[in-house]
Amino acid sequence: MFAFAGTVSGAAPATAASADFTYEVTRNADTYKDVPGTEIAFSAAAGEKSYLWSRYFSVDPVDTLSAGDNIGNTFAIRCRDADGTALPTGTEGGAYWAANLVPPIEASLTASLRWVFVAPADGDYTCRLSVVSYSSIIQGSRTVTMRVPAGAELARKTTADYPTIARWTLLQGTGVTVARATTATTLGYTVTPTGAPTISLYQDAALSTCAAGSSICSGGTSAYTGTTVETWVEAQPRNPDGSLCGGPITGPVARWNISNAKHHQTAANTLTLTTAQLGGCSQVRTTLKVRNVDGNPVKIHDGHATDALTATHGAAITY
Repeated sequence: MFAFAGTVSGAAPATAASADFTYEVTRNADTYKDVPGTEIAFSAAAGEKSYLWSRYFSVDPVDTLSAGDNIGNTFAIRCRDADGTALPTGTEGGAYWAANLVPPIEASLTASLRWVFVAPADGDYTCRLSVVSYSSIIQGSRTVTMRVPAGAELARKTTADYPTIARWTLLQGTGVTVARATTATTLGYTVTPTGAPTISLYQDAALSTCAAGSSICSGGTSAYTGTTVETWVEAQPRNPDGSLCGGPITGPVARWNISNAKHHQTAANTLTLTTAQLGGCSQVRTTLKVRNVDGNPVKIHDGHATDALTATHGAAITY
């Protein structure tokens, strides 16, 4: 069963844990810093799928921060060819998890990163954990050092371990902004689970509150200081012809308070069920539910960021 960080019970990391890693905050989002000791090298046939996840991947400030010293952080799983060159154009290279660190309320942030890498061709590949931190407080002579504490890990499993591995992405142009007191249904995908009795579905959404005057999304006003959001996974059993087969199965509901200072939050959601719960249906249609409970509109990011990293994405495994 999935733990909160996306690990599967009994799954061991594929590499040794990292040592302490420190790096400097930049004023703007700069190039990623790869976390030493987290790289996994492997060979894969064209189309072969690898389920990847992070463990104990967090950041904290080395320097003392005060209220208002908010630090943006983007954590990532990034995959490349073994020689370090980028993957072919059009190949998704990984996924990111983003949120601001808001002191003194928060002393650290821990990412929940999960990704399915699909080999674009027969070849050798490497995947690793990376991070970048940025803030407008970096100006003049001011510097801030961040740390990834020792123990960060990246783990990998293949279809030899999980008979079904599927992935999907919220494609460019399909993202939406969710108004207050409304619910969006998105990130739909139909899975045909095979080979094992347990199915885990995850749907991870990159969300941003639409603050007044935001350049990211519109509709925000100064009447609110952020957005309260609830997210969950819904699974609808289906027959091969698409007809419904019983009622929907709802996963745990998570609540996220995305203040203007927090700015953005990756909302990780998991629903684990058994094939017996499908009532004899051979397929399951999974969707992500995003409810704006209160506050300004919230944007569900779509498409890809730098290095073809996915924003909002999902996956399914059986075991």
